Amino acid sequence: MLLKAFLSLIFLGIVVTGSFAKETSKESKLTKEGICAGCQATVKELSRTLKHVTSEPISQRVPVLLSTVCRKENFKTYDITPSVIEETCKLMMKNNRTAIEATLVNYYNAKSRLDHSYLDIVQTICSEVTSFCPGGGGAATEVPKKGGVVYNRETDSFDVIPGENVKMVRPSKQTHEEL
Repeated sequence: MLLKAFLSLIFLGIVVTGSFAKETSKESKLTKEGICAGCQATVKELSRTLKHVTSEPISQRVPVLLSTVCRKENFKTYDITPSVIEETCKLMMKNNRTAIEATLVNYYNAKSRLDHSYLDIVQTICSEVTSFCPGGGGAATEVPKKGGVVYNRETDSFDVIPGENVKMVRPSKQTHEEL
């Protein structure tokens, strides 16, 4: 009788543990905004490390960094939940690691880009390479139908493009006499 109760408890423990493992292994539902913010935070962390010049070639530094960047402790200082960034980072590496690696190596090999802000590489990776953020497509003159905020490489700043998602007041032109 005692043995039967003991075996029942063990069986119950296996069933509960098994169902818990299934629940935690399910892919969580990330929002579009969370994925975009997670991509931006990941690229910011990559840029923070890669902008420092070392004796090691960038082609060797990038693969090592890509294998360690997705750790939750790298994202503790961000406003969004570190687990969201970590999950997005892992998704980036799973789906686009080769393209991200090539983009980073090409970008940081150009010495002229070392003084630029990380915004350029964020736009390139998060919008054009992974399509995790809106504003991709590669054409700087293309105006997104729904509007958005896109990085302008020429001015090293963001441009706000009005549309369905971005509304801005458009002041009317008035002459001095009309005022």
